[in-house]
Amino acid sequence: MAELEAPIKDVTVYSDRALITRRGTIHLEAGEHELRINTLPQFIRDSLRAAGQGPEGTRILNVDVTNAFHSQTPEEELRTLQNALEQLQQNKQLLQARQDSLHDRRQWLRALGEQSRDFARGLAQGQMKPDDCANFFAFMTNQALQDAEAAQKLENEMKHIQQDIDARQRELWQKQGDESPDRLAAVVNIDLAQAGDFELELSYLVMNASWYPQYDVRVQMHDDQNAGAVELTYVGMVQQATGERWENVSLALSTARPSLAAVLPELDPWYLKVYTPPPPLSVASPKFAATRMAPGGAAHAFAQASTASYGSVDGFKEEAFPPPPPVPVPTPASIATATVEHTGTAIVFHVGRSVDIPSDNTPHKTTIARDNLPCAFDYVSAPAIEEDTHLRATITNTSEHVMLKGAASIFLSGEYVGTTQIKQTAPSEEFKVFLGIDDSIKIKRELIERAVDKGNLLQNDIRRITYAYRITVHNYAHSNRKIVVRDHLPVTQHERIKIKNQTIQPPPTERTKLEIMVWRFTLPADGEQKIEYRFVVEHTHDLQVIGLPS
Repeated sequence: MAELEAPIKDVTVYSDRALITRRGTIHLEAGEHELRINTLPQFIRDSLRAAGQGPEGTRILNVDVTNAFHSQTPEEELRTLQNALEQLQQNKQLLQARQDSLHDRRQWLRALGEQSRDFARGLAQGQMKPDDCANFFAFMTNQALQDAEAAQKLENEMKHIQQDIDARQRELWQKQGDESPDRLAAVVNIDLAQAGDFELELSYLVMNASWYPQYDVRVQMHDDQNAGAVELTYVGMVQQATGERWENVSLALSTARPSLAAVLPELDPWYLKVYTPPPPLSVASPKFAATRMAPGGAAHAFAQASTASYGSVDGFKEEAFPPPPPVPVPTPASIATATVEHTGTAIVFHVGRSVDIPSDNTPHKTTIARDNLPCAFDYVSAPAIEEDTHLRATITNTSEHVMLKGAASIFLSGEYVGTTQIKQTAPSEEFKVFLGIDDSIKIKRELIERAVDKGNLLQNDIRRITYAYRITVHNYAHSNRKIVVRDHLPVTQHERIKIKNQTIQPPPTERTKLEIMVWRFTLPADGEQKIEYRFVVEHTHDLQVIGLPS
């Protein structure tokens, strides 16, 4: 059996695993040979594949996996860290022994001091001299001070060494976790028709590796502040805890999802049936009774559900002097990006340089692309929620690659705005980001009418409430602004509640079946726009309606 050194050359990272490719070359004589590749991590055994090239007539006969047992982790970096941790623990034990010895000596000194009452008897009987007593007390005092200083010094040393041990343990846990020091080994049987060099390529899938996208969005406005440009940096965050370091490897990031079966899920029939209530209980349980008798329980739950539904329907979120010799003019450094490969339904980003990613389960950043994209601005407000106007950028993905869903850091004219989530965006598709509140657009929503007609018997005891609202938008900026105002009308969820919309001026640009209204208009500098609408709510007197403004 011959041991073959096959370092990692290529790594393709998926969303929840990674494909590792190793290569190694060995010179062999003609005949059958057994090659062993040691120190492999715990990988998915069924994923092991072997390929290679050598002299004409070379055949790969078999590929197998075996266990390799180790008393210590075989990785040099982890062994060094473990040895350092063991040395610190030994030093702690030595400090503890010194503390115990010092404690025994202080106990002996304390016991010796308790015998000082016998000195008076010795002086009276002429067995001791005054100088002897003075020397004894001086010795006791000096020794007590020295011991106190030594105890404080040892305590500080113990504290610091414990902090070092904790730090090394955290580092070891981050790099190794609770992984066993045992590893796997691949055994490859080959047959060479003639002597020569054989290059083996070994690949396998490992878990505990993943990547996810992240974005850096830097927005610059044009002078009219209605359009601008975006510098978007597309970054892949790679992390792994596979137990082996990816050193100087060719890295690729794939959007394929090998964990999902390539089979269409079976669709079951969709049945509707009549609800059959359970048989009544003879004795209600205390918990059920408490729930039923809670005052306002059902109404309170309905109010919360109605409010939550109404809020989600709205859909608006806060989201010099030149030196004498000529000096080369510095130019901005270029960013190394990845090449994009479309493979069937997946996209693979090939990082254009060798990278090092340790097995520490922390994200490591690699740049995928940097693109300059066009964008347009508008100013959006939902005054029913808050009377603020949010600057929104609509960005068009003019690049040739898909932008995956991920977190983005937003900058406007170099100032950090915040973070947001970017949806998956295909080439030529638009996505939107919010850039903060613009105080130059003032908006106000007010209730201008509320009239109640309590009704009578001739009117079938119908209670009618009329509401009228006015929205005022004023542009205090020095140029035109594209404004988007969002508001809503009430929607009934009960057959005995009727809603009649009387007037909406001006008519909304968009209006949905759930009565979400959107007005889009351009407001000139120092311009003002008013929006008014009126509706009537009808219901019987015995019905308590939830959701109406007071």
